[in-house]
Amino acid sequence: MKLMNALIRITTIVVVICTFLSCDDDFNSVGSEVIGGINFEDRQYIARPVAYSKKFDRVQTGNLTYTQNTQPINHARLLGVYNDPVYGQTTYGILSQLIPNQFNPQFGNNPVLDSVVVSIPYISTRTETRQVDVTLTQPDGTTVDVTENETVYTLDSIYQSNPFKLSIYQSNYFLRDFDPATNDRQIYYSNDIESFGAAVEGTLLYSNDNFVPSASEVITTVPDDGGSDDNTAPDRTRIPPQLRVAFKDDPTVAGNPGKVVLDSFKAQFLDKEDGIELSNQDNFNNFFRGIYLKAEAVSDSGNLLYLNSQGITFTLHYTNDGANDSDGNPTRDEEVLTLTFGGTIVNDIRTDFEPIIAEELKSENQDKVNGEEKLYLKGGDGSYAVLDLFNKYVETDADGDFVLDQDGGPVFIDNPTDAQKVKTELDFLRSRDWLINDASFKFYIDQDALNINDPELEPERIYIFNLETGAIIADYTLDVTFRLVDFNTPLNSIPNHLGRITRDSDDAGDFYRIRITQHIINLLNDNDLDNIKFGVCISQNVNAVTSVVGDTATNIDEIIPTSSIVSHEGTILFGNGAGVPEAKSLKLDIFYTESKN
Repeated sequence: MKLMNALIRITTIVVVICTFLSCDDDFNSVGSEVIGGINFEDRQYIARPVAYSKKFDRVQTGNLTYTQNTQPINHARLLGVYNDPVYGQTTYGILSQLIPNQFNPQFGNNPVLDSVVVSIPYISTRTETRQVDVTLTQPDGTTVDVTENETVYTLDSIYQSNPFKLSIYQSNYFLRDFDPATNDRQIYYSNDIESFGAAVEGTLLYSNDNFVPSASEVITTVPDDGGSDDNTAPDRTRIPPQLRVAFKDDPTVAGNPGKVVLDSFKAQFLDKEDGIELSNQDNFNNFFRGIYLKAEAVSDSGNLLYLNSQGITFTLHYTNDGANDSDGNPTRDEEVLTLTFGGTIVNDIRTDFEPIIAEELKSENQDKVNGEEKLYLKGGDGSYAVLDLFNKYVETDADGDFVLDQDGGPVFIDNPTDAQKVKTELDFLRSRDWLINDASFKFYIDQDALNINDPELEPERIYIFNLETGAIIADYTLDVTFRLVDFNTPLNSIPNHLGRITRDSDDAGDFYRIRITQHIINLLNDNDLDNIKFGVCISQNVNAVTSVVGDTATNIDEIIPTSSIVSHEGTILFGNGAGVPEAKSLKLDIFYTESKN
């Protein structure tokens, strides 16, 4: 580019805040039009990338994190069965190590394990608190009326509402922290749990053939603490919505499964006091190898939960001998040992792809030279799009000058010979004396291919990244610089670069706009800057910019952002193949100002 660097940097500000005042007397404008004197005019150039899709065979799902305000954050974990109306059914399970709240626990004299409580909190929002009248039964059989505060919740991040089978296993499979072959951090993939064999389903602790999460509060009771009131009914506590399973010794239940669990945990914990098994995390991981939450479909649908894995706990409630009371009578002290999901956590993701789409996504069926009519974006172990921009070869004359068409653009060469592979579209653009005002993709949604009736099933955000490294591009950094990041509501974050879905009058998705103005300015201004390929994927959280790897049918260790792996949704976008309507065809619109001379 021949324009000075200062002008190009200022143009960046034009795009973001729509105000431009040049320090060069040749330019003086307001807004994005960069209106000069009579010697300058605004024009548009259209570039058409080669665009196609890639499908993953597996993706990394172990220990997915991202950074927010310099602090590492664990991604939410998915559990359940989700039926995508386009792509098919996906099943999600979770295998995790546990972290005790203390090592070398001392259980005291004559410890007795009273219960083991599993708690899996749902992500929920409090909407109302109100007083309710409740009738309680006291130990002598009489009743008492009390008033309690009831909280009403709505469940967040719960998708679909049909049941699935939920099983909780104590796993016997050892999750390594490091790969013995490389001494690097062990990488676990979305299909690993299936290959772990019977060990991962070591001991069944709980099973529910028709699990559906409830938005209701969970009410827990304990014997009356003997307070000053006359009410001797059990004391009640209301806690936010969650799956709460209490294993207790109850002979009235057939087979007394609670006692089986208690006996097992007693042997593994209370009986191991002062043992090396409970002395540190490494020894504990080898001894108590983890918990597996398994989901299974019971129909062609189900429900899917996003969970904060660090909130999932196993709590051992036990008592031991306490000090005598004032009358000299023996007492029992109540104690707990809490085990929390943590360390290595692996999401099991298995998608049964719709056969026609699976066939189209085979590498040999994707046209990587001319591009495809449809781009398939699916989160989890799904698929993403590749954009190859400015690499088409263009005609030059005997003097090496560009041959131009009637609109002043380059003439592209179909099936160029080696001798014709001299200059590309990028070389042409770098030779122009253009001041770039705006550059953006508009990805139109193929609603006929989606054929869904619920607009809420469409993903709100898509994400563009450096295909080779997974890094963000320059325009993302601009949004951060201009404080367009919303950590509290990622749905509204980075709006200038990564526009939210634009919907039509029926709320169906119409298109996504992705602005890459600064990237184009940098690329055209610096001849040494590599012309990268882009990846485009679904994103659950555009604030998460970390990437991991996955394997496709043709390559291992392909880059994919973590925000795509934790996304369950999918969409189909128009590419720019021959059958795509021109109005919907994928293109990069570049608006620029140049001299008329």
